[in-house]
Amino acid sequence: MGVHGLTTYLRENKRALGKTVHFPSTSGDAVTTIVVDGWSFIFEIYLQSHLPWVYGGEYAEFSQYVEQVVLAWIAIGLEVYFAFDGPTPELKIPTLISRMNRGNVEQSLIFFRTSPASRCTPRFLRETNILPPLAYEVCVQTLQRLASSGKRPLEVHFADEEADPYAVELAGRLGAYVVGNDSDFVIFSSGLYAGFISLDELMWILPDADRETYACKGGDRDDDFQTVVRGKARKPPTQLQNITSGLIPPADVPFEDLTLSASVYTPAALASHLKIPVTILPLLAALVGNDFSNQSSTQRNVQSLFFERKLSLSQRIAHTGNTLTGILNAASQPRKARHQVESVMDLINRTVNALLVRAPSHVAPGEVDAVVDRIVNAALKYAIDKYDGEIYGPDSLWPTRMCALHHQDACPFVSLFMRTHSCSSQGDPGNDSAALRLGAMYVEAFRSGKLKPKIADIMNTGAYWPKLFLENPDLETVTKTIGRPIRLWIYALLEDGVGLPDASESSSSATDSVAEDDRGLHGEDEENLDELIDVEEHLSDDDDADLLAPLRGELERLRTADGSTSEPPASATSHSRSRLAPGPKNVTEYIRRGSRIAPDEVRVPDLTVLTSSSGLKAFIDSETCVPWQLRCLEDRITLFLHILESNVPLMRDLPPVQLFGVLVVRWIVRTLHLRAVESGMTKDREKERWSQREARALLAFYIGSLEDNESVGSTTLHGDTQAQQLADVPIMDRTIQLMAQALTAIETIQCLSQVLFLSDWIPVNVEGLSSSRFHAYISRPSPVSLPGSMWNACVHSLEDAFRQEFPKKNRNAGSRNHDKSTRPSAQTRSGTRRSAHFAVLGDAEA
Repeated sequence: MGVHGLTTYLRENKRALGKTVHFPSTSGDAVTTIVVDGWSFIFEIYLQSHLPWVYGGEYAEFSQYVEQVVLAWIAIGLEVYFAFDGPTPELKIPTLISRMNRGNVEQSLIFFRTSPASRCTPRFLRETNILPPLAYEVCVQTLQRLASSGKRPLEVHFADEEADPYAVELAGRLGAYVVGNDSDFVIFSSGLYAGFISLDELMWILPDADRETYACKGGDRDDDFQTVVRGKARKPPTQLQNITSGLIPPADVPFEDLTLSASVYTPAALASHLKIPVTILPLLAALVGNDFSNQSSTQRNVQSLFFERKLSLSQRIAHTGNTLTGILNAASQPRKARHQVESVMDLINRTVNALLVRAPSHVAPGEVDAVVDRIVNAALKYAIDKYDGEIYGPDSLWPTRMCALHHQDACPFVSLFMRTHSCSSQGDPGNDSAALRLGAMYVEAFRSGKLKPKIADIMNTGAYWPKLFLENPDLETVTKTIGRPIRLWIYALLEDGVGLPDASESSSSATDSVAEDDRGLHGEDEENLDELIDVEEHLSDDDDADLLAPLRGELERLRTADGSTSEPPASATSHSRSRLAPGPKNVTEYIRRGSRIAPDEVRVPDLTVLTSSSGLKAFIDSETCVPWQLRCLEDRITLFLHILESNVPLMRDLPPVQLFGVLVVRWIVRTLHLRAVESGMTKDREKERWSQREARALLAFYIGSLEDNESVGSTTLHGDTQAQQLADVPIMDRTIQLMAQALTAIETIQCLSQVLFLSDWIPVNVEGLSSSRFHAYISRPSPVSLPGSMWNACVHSLEDAFRQEFPKKNRNAGSRNHDKSTRPSAQTRSGTRRSAHFAVLGDAEA
């Protein structure tokens, strides 16, 4: 999440709001624990490393940068915890669609609509940057490898929903800072939470190699006087020669000799600066605008209703803070009864009406009420349950194996997979027991990083979010062409094993949120909001204590009412009821359709019918109804290979390091061949098929990156060398499309292996991949050599599925227009034209 303009506001008021800290610290009681927002870390690492993205991702170098930063943090005495996002909340779906359109679809469209010569320039590639799709898997695998190798203290956590509240709650238990780039970390508050550190403001301080030299330059005024103008101008750079800004530490200095400098922002400092109670900060964030209050048309309406266009983002925050302060100050005066704030909803209504640029009578009917409801929901997203325990620190974590922060009954994530489920409409306690056991296995797999949050999205909102990367916008998206046939099996396995949310259940969550908004003025939302905006704490003087006395009294009444009830929260019961007779289920896939992201409803097939129609009937047992996920390893491997049309002895005999890459190639080649056959071998479908040379290149890219990383590792810390190596690698439209298909196949096959609990049997091992190698192999005129057993397994029963390649005609201009390579420069093109003219003259002369 993020609050609009808050990052800029913190930077502009850094002197008043920020506090500089250093690691390692000379103070014995200083905070030495940090909780890192995983996705902020991934984006910042890839941005600061300047790794090329257009090829599909340089994951070997990225992995080494991740390892370098984490080892440096540990070397200076930090205890490091990572928190990654869980399933996406439904309220954030419009925001996520907008981000995907802006950051993936539009960037891809710009790339393919730009000339080959222009799109290869460093500036263009920097401005159209797209995060490679496997960066998350590489980061998680690298962190888990470091944690399992004894690099302590290092832990990797996966949140129940969004990572922001989870990270703050975890920091509140550990007494830690939260490190990230989301500005709303300064809005949350929990327990011993020490404050927010921005990744953008980290600085590494190098030890002085020659302290006398620095002292001389700083203290000899006679020498400085001789070059007074230039000396003063160059003084700051001289003092900054031993400082490196950014997340990545310098590579030529031992980590133990480094010092990390950071600026800490706390909710108390921000509230004091704005002159409002700390517990009002969630309301401030919702009014200014965050990922939940700014959605679809409401986003523009809120901004236009509250703020004039001439106000900057920082001025909007100050204006909102002043408005809240004025309302609260007026309410603190006992003689003005009409200004008394009777409830939190009264405060929100008054603030919304006060912020309106136009008079309320000039606003459309019902528009103000809709904005108030949106503000309520957005503010409630900052609610963190109060920790009632007495133990803090690492010993307070993991009360059960299901969740690090909550007991099983109180954890919202556990309820997603713990539905009671049966194979028949009558239900069977034994089947329900198997489903609950399977659900517990999925929860533990998620907590250990062996189940993607995308799979949890299916169980949470009935939605799937395929990763999008650079692909031809004029063709059908590869997430549908390559990924959907496998995803149908994933949906069917989940429905058969633990049960997907009903169509009415998943769609009713949005309806329920609207209904809750309607009763929020005098129902549970007001109750939860009063719990969130608690003014009993963080107030230091009597004036502030009397400021919201009516709210405090109402809060005590609501808490007393809460203490008299024993019903579990709605989030814990909505997903734990026995299902009725099984009916058709749908999963909404958010895929690219033309030049935008659009929802696509996919009917979930029945697993029994799907298995029978695919020819795997021997393992069907309708009487026992044992989910495939709970069967023996051999049965699960058989189903896995059968789904991928690779259940042959040659595939089973391959070593694990080669198996996954061969599965990827076989699935792509077979899928595109079937598409071509179904279309009657049309010209366009024929062009989509892979050639044997391209298949060999992908196998060499996958296997070679895993087995031989010498050239990759040697370029990690030498950007110039790496840039020179990549300068000769052309970027062609077809190769980009082939890589997009390969990345989608890798992601989808990995999801299938996780659903069947086969991650340990067939590791993906994406840490060593370098996509530029694939582009380099494709540009070679001769095919890449491979082990015979590996190639034989790849082409088994697919000999006729490859496209025939014919020698290219010796026409340079024609081949360049066909390949659309980004390597030629303007001079090369002009030279080509001149040579063509001279060739014509030569023919005429002859």
